[in-house]
Amino acid sequence: MSADAETMPKETAGPPKRRLRNFLLNPRFQLKYTGMVVGVTVIVASALGFQAYDYSRSMSEMLAANDMMSALDDAAAELIIEESAAKDLEVLLSIIGGICVLALALGVTGIVVTHKLVGPTYKMKRLIGEIADGRLRLSGRLRKGDELLDLYIALERMVESLRATQQEEIDLLDVAIQKSRDAGTPEDALQDIVEVRERMASTLE
Repeated sequence: MSADAETMPKETAGPPKRRLRNFLLNPRFQLKYTGMVVGVTVIVASALGFQAYDYSRSMSEMLAANDMMSALDDAAAELIIEESAAKDLEVLLSIIGGICVLALALGVTGIVVTHKLVGPTYKMKRLIGEIADGRLRLSGRLRKGDELLDLYIALERMVESLRATQQEEIDLLDVAIQKSRDAGTPEDALQDIVEVRERMASTLE
């Protein structure tokens, strides 16, 4: 059996590099689940933020109603109330800003994480299509950090097994064709078998 039957041709190039435009390979899946994570996080963070803001505002209202305020002149009391309102607004803006930053960070993280799943799925789907078209080879490798590595290795072993089986059958055909020629069988009679042999060999190229 030839060396091609034992091992698949190995790619000399390294794993493909990720590019920014390729992170959304399956927008429907990636944006759906990223949106779910971001949505739940925003709802929970908004609820907690509202409670914090409500507490801050209630403290300001209590300060405004405190008897100590009556001991101050109107200008000082007004200044304290304005500063309290400014602090309340600062708390509110900080909460809103924090929620926006958190949502953005989770959104980017969600797309990157789902890409590590969608990328290998997309690649293996394409490779399975090539196998279905009769090309028994795997081109390229998964990227570093991709998920589904075990599944890809299983697919690789399957293709190696198919290649080995195909090569064995080609070798048997070669022996049969040669015996037929040695027995004086005309080439015209062997033409169909030779063509089948060539088609089988083309799947290993």
